[in-house]
Amino acid sequence: MTHSSFLQDELSISEHLEGDKVVLQLKGALSVTTVPYFRQTVQPYLERNLSAIVLDFEGVTKIVSRGVGAAIDMAVQAKKQGGKLRLENVGKYGRSLYIQGVHLVADVPELDSFEP
Repeated sequence: MTHSSFLQDELSISEHLEGDKVVLQLKGALSVTTVPYFRQTVQPYLERNLSAIVLDFEGVTKIVSRGVGAAIDMAVQAKKQGGKLRLENVGKYGRSLYIQGVHLVADVPELDSFEP
């Protein structure tokens, strides 16, 4: 699925189910205009009580604080339900994610040894 807005930000999310785990590959901007689509797409997986939801950020071209906030909210929700949210391939967004504390509620392997 793809979402785009009049501001030209686009986000597509493709899914790959692996048993009781899902990998969601993000491609495009995680911006103010695409966060509702991001939440709407990920929410059903949170409700399925999967053991893990992996968000692959390799294709992300932009991320704003509202996007990080959405990821934090989802990580908290997954944790409450006995699952976990994992962020992979955060790359150049690692510092921003670290500063905003996403690693405190989600599994972000790239940030395990991160030093600001």
